[in-house]
Amino acid sequence: MKRVALVQIGYGTVGGAVIRQVIEHRAQWRAAFDLDVRITAVAGKSGVVLIEADAELSDQQLLDCCGKRGAEATGPTLTDVVTAITNADVVIVMDAAAGEATTDALVAALEAGAGVVLSNKAPMALPLSDARSAMLWEHAAAGGRLKYEATCGAGLPVISTLQTLLNTGDEVIEITAAASGTFGAIFSSVAKGVPFSIAVTDAKAAGYTEPDPRDDLSGLDVARKALILARTMGRGIDLDEIAVESLVPESLADVSIEAFMAGLGISNTMIGAQAAKAVSEQASLKYVATVTPDGEIAVGLKSVPLSTVLGALQGPENIFSFRTKRYDAYPTVISGPGAGADVTAAGMLGDALSLAQDLL
Repeated sequence: MKRVALVQIGYGTVGGAVIRQVIEHRAQWRAAFDLDVRITAVAGKSGVVLIEADAELSDQQLLDCCGKRGAEATGPTLTDVVTAITNADVVIVMDAAAGEATTDALVAALEAGAGVVLSNKAPMALPLSDARSAMLWEHAAAGGRLKYEATCGAGLPVISTLQTLLNTGDEVIEITAAASGTFGAIFSSVAKGVPFSIAVTDAKAAGYTEPDPRDDLSGLDVARKALILARTMGRGIDLDEIAVESLVPESLADVSIEAFMAGLGISNTMIGAQAAKAVSEQASLKYVATVTPDGEIAVGLKSVPLSTVLGALQGPENIFSFRTKRYDAYPTVISGPGAGADVTAAGMLGDALSLAQDLL
């Protein structure tokens, strides 16, 4: 039986779900794949937890890392942790954090021969002039040691579908996507006549937004997904080349969260009018990412006919529509929950199992 050691970066919502799913399913993986999957190290803001170079974290220690009692940093630094694990056939670093701070550790892991799996979009959206970005994308290619399915659609097979289309010689004409569950929930309410500010408030209360809804409404998260799709297609572009429509009023960009929520009503008239116009045209207002092999890549509000799968979308689900040379009149469509801890964790673990089998 081959031993697979996972280094879990981030043990919050998604990382915690990864930990719990490993504990729940590793017996199944032993039987099905002859893989003994263990989480050997856990890294969070307080540091790296590694019991010993040739030991492992117990189930209880892992669950403690999920926030029950916290974790103490007892091991090496994150950039050195891969080389400290000597009792595994394969080491895979699982990045469920947010932001660019993990990038150096991901590069160090690849340099040490380990694999990398991400749900964290930020490292994959770094400028191409950054040597670290070039290395990550080099290993993201076929035969590389980096997988990133969960960066675009959580557990949905978005990246793998696109790669299969491209690898079999198909040509992308256009990808259109409602790639944010947050925007999906908000604009489903707006289509029913709910004022934009109330729709945002309701989405926040339901847990569909970040604690600061501006993190969603800025469009940055969707822009990063569009960038990752474009780079997967082979386009050498950077984030600042994507046209991004922010729904954060300039006057509310730098105020407190409370002041932002209280003042968001200033957007109601404009967005309400756009939504009403869409309804009058048998369409719905959506926040859409549009990605093509050349030309402008954009994310922003768009009136989408109700006769299309994208226009008929309701609630926080995601839809990715791939119009290609082979699938032109009837595009390939992937839909389902594009966010959520359990489905994102499952997407990461699917990548990890696939990568482990490739590397053994």
